[in-house]
Amino acid sequence: MSSGIKQTFGPSHGMLISPGSFSTLKRTLLENIGTDKTRSFLFRFGYDIGISAAISKAPHKDPANNRGKNSMHAMYGQVRDVIINPDFEQLLNGTISKITGKWIDSFEADVHLKYFERATECVCYTLCGYVNGFLWHKFRSPLVTIETKCKAKGDPCCEFEIRLEENWMPEREDIIKIYHDSAFANEVDMTYDALLNHKHLVDKLSTFSSKLTQSVTERHSMKQILQTAYEHLGIPILIEDLHDEEILQIGLNEEQLLRIYKDRKKLTYVQSTLDTKYFEGKSYNKLVAPVLINKSPYANCSFVYLSGKELDENDHLFLERIANVTALCFLYEEAQYEELDRLSHTILDRLSRQQYQTIKDIEPYFKLYPFKIKPPFHTISLAITNAMNAEKADLQEHLQYFSKYFNKYSISAIFSTIGEDIVFLMMQQDKDFVPQLLFIIETIQERNQDLVYTLGISNRFEDLTTFTNSLKEAKLAQKFPNKSNFTHYRELGILGQFVSSLQPTQLHEIAKDMLQELYDFEDLRKKELLYSLHKYLINGQKLKETMADLALSLGGLQYRIRQIEALLKKSLKDAPYTSYLLLIIEALLLTNELDFKEFE
Repeated sequence: MSSGIKQTFGPSHGMLISPGSFSTLKRTLLENIGTDKTRSFLFRFGYDIGISAAISKAPHKDPANNRGKNSMHAMYGQVRDVIINPDFEQLLNGTISKITGKWIDSFEADVHLKYFERATECVCYTLCGYVNGFLWHKFRSPLVTIETKCKAKGDPCCEFEIRLEENWMPEREDIIKIYHDSAFANEVDMTYDALLNHKHLVDKLSTFSSKLTQSVTERHSMKQILQTAYEHLGIPILIEDLHDEEILQIGLNEEQLLRIYKDRKKLTYVQSTLDTKYFEGKSYNKLVAPVLINKSPYANCSFVYLSGKELDENDHLFLERIANVTALCFLYEEAQYEELDRLSHTILDRLSRQQYQTIKDIEPYFKLYPFKIKPPFHTISLAITNAMNAEKADLQEHLQYFSKYFNKYSISAIFSTIGEDIVFLMMQQDKDFVPQLLFIIETIQERNQDLVYTLGISNRFEDLTTFTNSLKEAKLAQKFPNKSNFTHYRELGILGQFVSSLQPTQLHEIAKDMLQELYDFEDLRKKELLYSLHKYLINGQKLKETMADLALSLGGLQYRIRQIEALLKKSLKDAPYTSYLLLIIEALLLTNELDFKEFE
């Protein structure tokens, strides 16, 4: 064995890494990828550095002429010195089977001793990799360096051997396998690609979210915000309520919408990703995300995939952000609605109570509406009752319905609750608003099958100072017992004018004089006779129809008529008298001063 010779493998660019940084790197690798893959990583790390050192194309000097000078390991900061024996060229021509050497003050071993427990095996994989990379690039021969002693496990210094790979087998097959393990490198490459793709996705999501958020803070409409999302993604967007009724859509034409709703029941559930659900159909596919408000579903937000457009695995991330922004839009609209509702209630309440000196006292409020409040006007009174039970309808929910539909169909109206009814102050439209209003009510009733909607509409008026009179007309029309859900005040004819011209006390005075002893509404027997009289009069005093309504025989009905005439002290054959009598009874019913609920 010749005397120690310091070997210079060739210059390279220096590597600057602190012991603490290297220990952090190694600890992180051990904790996250395990011992074997850490060995493979450190070896390949050193291998690539060794190749870089060889690529520097520094002249390879005679080892004998470099005695006492720093080796490349030393220049690189990995060791203080390297001693090898004999010269490695001799190995390549096959004259000897191995080279041995020493690393003096290995950086890698010192780091392990300082930051980790004493090793049970050699740890200088980076140094081994460096030598292998350098030699491979220099000589294109399968030379393999393996550390045989290591300072980190208590040896005096770190020693290594260099052999041809075939001369290591099968003695150190385990180490060779680690050196040749390319799986980790491939995993690193794949991880890098995945991280790069993830970064692009995060950047895209961030930009997308920023644009939507900016639109919200700038108080853009929901339609404008969804248009921004559509321009960014190119995927049609559909917002529907929980009853699958369209609220808003972007990117779909009428033909496509018809196809979507026609084939809606043909969709088949495929899969869920987080909160989104994916459905497939023959003519289109659909990705659906709930719009949550207070953690409860409020509506549904969907991407619609028509022919030629396919689902991307990350689409659900964008859809969920659209759903979140849509929820903010709904909350903002609800806040606006609540503000307008309070404003509407204030205006209608002041008009109905005449709490103003002139209408100019109220006009400043009008500027807060998106439409002009100008004549001609109509007043509508809407009563909502439950046909199945005594539970009251949720009027606030219905106010929200009307707010949504009035916006959708551009109907100009101020509306709120007054007492147990919803009252509308309608502005005259370019076309008759009544058909639209009835259509809206029919749409709402489809969701509330147990509810009965009864409307009354006033005559047209020009001056808001007459609102109280128009409200009275609307309520009278709404209460008119004609078994119709919609009644115009003009249909009441003389009855409407008669009731409108009287105060309640005046009406009762006339009724007391006309009805005589039948005016006692507390006496159930007399009230039943009054009910029979009303049926007899509205049937035009026809016995057959009245018998059917009262379920009486001819003799029974004739007996009741005689009793009624005796209490009225009048003959029911007096046509003018009976006409006026019917008018009085209808007026009492219309003003809720009388009802026959116990007999119906």
